[in-house]
Amino acid sequence: MDIQFAEPFWLIVGMITCVLAALFIRANILRRKESLQNFASSKLIDELTRNVSFSRRRIKNILLILAIAFLFVGLARPQYGNRWVEIRRKGIDILIGVDVSKSMLVEDISPNRLERAKLAIKDFVSKLEGDRVGLLPFAGTAFLMCPLTTDYDAFTRSLDAMDINTIPKGGTNIGKAIIEAEKTLANEANHKIFVLVTDGEDLSEAALSAARKAKENGMTIYTIGVGTPEGELIPAPGTQAKEFIKNRAGEFVTSRLDEKTLTKIADITGGLYAPLGNMGQGFDAIYQKKLSLVPKEEHAQRKRKVPIEQFPWPLGVAALLLASDFLITGRKNRWSLRLPFIKTAARRKKQMTGTLTILLLAFAWTTSVRASEGEQLFAAGEYAQADTFYRNSLKKSPDDPVLHFNLGDTAYRTGKYEQAIAEFNQALKTKDLTLQAKSYFNRGNAQFFQGKAVQKTDPENTVQLWQQALNSFQAVLQLTPDDTKAAHNLDIVKNKLEKLKKQQKKKEQKQGQKKKQNSQKKNKDQNKQNEKNKPGQPENS
Repeated sequence: MDIQFAEPFWLIVGMITCVLAALFIRANILRRKESLQNFASSKLIDELTRNVSFSRRRIKNILLILAIAFLFVGLARPQYGNRWVEIRRKGIDILIGVDVSKSMLVEDISPNRLERAKLAIKDFVSKLEGDRVGLLPFAGTAFLMCPLTTDYDAFTRSLDAMDINTIPKGGTNIGKAIIEAEKTLANEANHKIFVLVTDGEDLSEAALSAARKAKENGMTIYTIGVGTPEGELIPAPGTQAKEFIKNRAGEFVTSRLDEKTLTKIADITGGLYAPLGNMGQGFDAIYQKKLSLVPKEEHAQRKRKVPIEQFPWPLGVAALLLASDFLITGRKNRWSLRLPFIKTAARRKKQMTGTLTILLLAFAWTTSVRASEGEQLFAAGEYAQADTFYRNSLKKSPDDPVLHFNLGDTAYRTGKYEQAIAEFNQALKTKDLTLQAKSYFNRGNAQFFQGKAVQKTDPENTVQLWQQALNSFQAVLQLTPDDTKAAHNLDIVKNKLEKLKKQQKKKEQKQGQKKKQNSQKKNKDQNKQNEKNKPGQPENS
């Protein structure tokens, strides 16, 4: 298997950074050389640089550029090989029976009954999470076309392949479909749910008796009616011209939706009947009113192939290269690998702190790809399942700050900022200063975005939340003064907060002026009214 990168964007950024670093180093060398030439003669320069090793300085520069390159390779998250991760899912089992008789070709709903039903089923399945679905087409008989599965793509492929030729025997035998559904769901421990999609035109009496027997065996049937009670003629399949099916007497056959029979079947088993509707509303109605209330049960474990992360290797190489660059001095002396470290440690502490901060940020960036199930789910973008995993883990270890931090991260990714803030507050109870800094940082981000969400409707609340975000980023800088990301976010929030406060002040001034004008106008009108009501002067005789 070839090596791949989860975030190749960082490779491009790394190449640009390496080129810029090389240009900066080159410009710095030329600037120092020019300064020396302006300062002293060539002979004096030779004397001043007698103990300087230019070859070692070149090596140091090369080591630094290589360290930057490997650092960005680590950020790109190289992956090599795969491993299987077990994923548990919770949901319900839904077996969908679809009528594929010729009456489903009627065009009383667009484009016809069968195609409209298939489109509605696709929309319904696309909204499911963790539920297993199966497909059982029926006409004069029935058979299981797609067993219960959480592989919705496989289910959709089976649905696309289904048409009126799927069942060779014609007619509409709903009773056969119910019996076949019973057999399919007989060995399932989960709730036995059968969704019947049909126009209901069953000329036999077997449907109601089969429904009663299904009720005794614990199966619930939900019926969805396709078509209209008025109905239309049944088109003849396989004809180019518009022809319609006739009965033995030579009369055209009209197919109508039999809502009465479908309602009886649903009532017998404790289910629900709903018309499909032009937009497939029937499925939504049944799911919201009934299926969403069914307790979800855990399915068998499903294995998922996850790539193996190799990012520690390039980051380790970057750390070694940085250490080598730090230990090698640029002067000619026999203790070049030891004495300069002792002599210049204080002088170079600031430089190394900044470099190591970048390296630590790289490790923090990929915290979510450690080898636990929850973090694998998080890395795969399965945030709902990761949320469930962390909540279950917190039941066993309610005071674990790492679990609270990870749960906060999951809530943040799904836009649940208030919940994220609460979890980061729990994580702050840790004594681990690094985790504290990360919790403050993420809490600040959550507070900012929560404020942004209500900026138009409640700007006063936004001001309060952004002020809290400033406090969070300031707390990060108190713990890690060299955190450039926190400093950057602090500046952004500060600028936005000042801008918002100015806007609020202008708005208040406008409102005050308007109020003052209204008051003056009111007083003026009152004075006019008083003048009008004032008694006149007596006339002279």
